[in-house]
Amino acid sequence: MKKTMQQLFVLLCVLLMTQGIAHAEYLENAAPPAKDYDWMELQSGEWLKGEFKGLYSGDVAFDSDEFNVVTFDLEDVKQIITKGDSVISLNRKMPSLTALSTHLHKNDDLNKNEKEIIGKILYKEGAFKVVMSDGSSKSLEATDIASIAGGEPKESNYWSASVFLGVDVLTGNSTQTTVTGKAYAERRTALTRFIANYLNTYTKIDNNTTTADNNRFTSSFDLYQTAHFYWRLASVEYLRDPFRNIARRYTYSVGIGYDLVYTPKTNWSVTMGPGYQYTAYSDFNTSNPASLKSAETPLFFLNSRFDTELTSAIDFIINYNAYFVNKDSGSYTHHAEVALETEIINNFTVDLSVFWDRTQDPVAFEDGTKPKQDDFKSMLAIGYSY
Repeated sequence: MKKTMQQLFVLLCVLLMTQGIAHAEYLENAAPPAKDYDWMELQSGEWLKGEFKGLYSGDVAFDSDEFNVVTFDLEDVKQIITKGDSVISLNRKMPSLTALSTHLHKNDDLNKNEKEIIGKILYKEGAFKVVMSDGSSKSLEATDIASIAGGEPKESNYWSASVFLGVDVLTGNSTQTTVTGKAYAERRTALTRFIANYLNTYTKIDNNTTTADNNRFTSSFDLYQTAHFYWRLASVEYLRDPFRNIARRYTYSVGIGYDLVYTPKTNWSVTMGPGYQYTAYSDFNTSNPASLKSAETPLFFLNSRFDTELTSAIDFIINYNAYFVNKDSGSYTHHAEVALETEIINNFTVDLSVFWDRTQDPVAFEDGTKPKQDDFKSMLAIGYSY
């Protein structure tokens, strides 16, 4: 009897130890339900709840309820579980020019391979499982994925925009009013990017003398073929600046581009290619047949845009655009911008910008004087960013 009791006691101890080990293993491998939040587990075993923002260039962005937007290398992430759909862009081969032409004219896919998948994400230890709305699933390796855009694929998730307005009024012995405005809009999907920019400066002195009145509008449309390489299918710019003797200038171009850096916090794109430009001059000598009224030129352009988040509330932007043209059109022109945008409250933002415009060979006015090669201006404005 005594031996039987000892055996029962040993068996009970073994059961208790086994249950404890099994329970600990269950807790270690358990995953919370993705009902109200997305979840992410780090390799350290820590869990974050909030919203999965995306995967770009090997960096995972996650909007934590406790820590706001944080970024981790995918190697440091153990699990990701999303409650809603995300858009997964797959790595693709470069298309032939024939395939690209077919896409432009027929609006078809560049190839029959899948370019993106939409579904809920289950990621664990280097492998992705995407669960589609019809219940089917697809397994992917990290090398199969170009990028992931978190959130439902609705139109508002594709757009970002900002609008700024600044007014400077001086009164006293002289009166001066300066109005500056700037706007930026971008629509980015896994496959395309549309960008539009607008800049305006208007200055009047003593209520009757205008010393600045320029407008610049640019837009472009890009088609991505890999995670970083894209075709610039169209780019258009309109410029009016009578104080640089430009009544109107139209520029059309196409090209190729590459995202040198594309992460949740930093974007750096470089684009180049050929184009055409027409300029109508605002002031010319009507009695001199040799005086330039307008100019046309083929061109080569180079554009670089760098945008990074210095902190969660401060963005730093450098945008540079150069045209190489014939002498009648200025030989070389560029527009450069350096901006610091600081969010103050609820997406309301203060913008401090400095602009540098240069024309290597400006065209003379009717009286023979030439505009200066360089124009510098600054802007302090408040606006709203989305």
